[in-house]
Amino acid sequence: MVKGDKIVLGVIIGISLLLFYLTGHAIKDEGRRYVSVQISGQEVKRIDLVPGQKKETFHFKTKLGENDLIVEDGKVWVKESNCRDQICVHMAPIYQVGETIICLPHEFLVEVKADKKSPDDLDLLVR
Repeated sequence: MVKGDKIVLGVIIGISLLLFYLTGHAIKDEGRRYVSVQISGQEVKRIDLVPGQKKETFHFKTKLGENDLIVEDGKVWVKESNCRDQICVHMAPIYQVGETIICLPHEFLVEVKADKKSPDDLDLLVR
């Protein structure tokens, strides 16, 4: 390997690292994150998700039941529900764009969304 080959290889590696760095930051810039709360397919509330935010409790009453939602430190989860199976209560807190909590018996959906869309947005996130 001659001196010219080493220079070309160094330039290629440098450009690759620069592109990797720039695309990594572009993907993370998703804008303001918020929670969309939907009942029977209709959005009833938007709640901002901010890291470090204080604990807030929201109560939602549908014609099929009631759900209590907790928002704290940029995360959201269902604290209480009077549905029979309690699956929504046992789900982990969500905070990434595309994650959802669903209470089927109450037709209640909690989804994390963002203002900006990136080209790499997921259509569905299954955990």
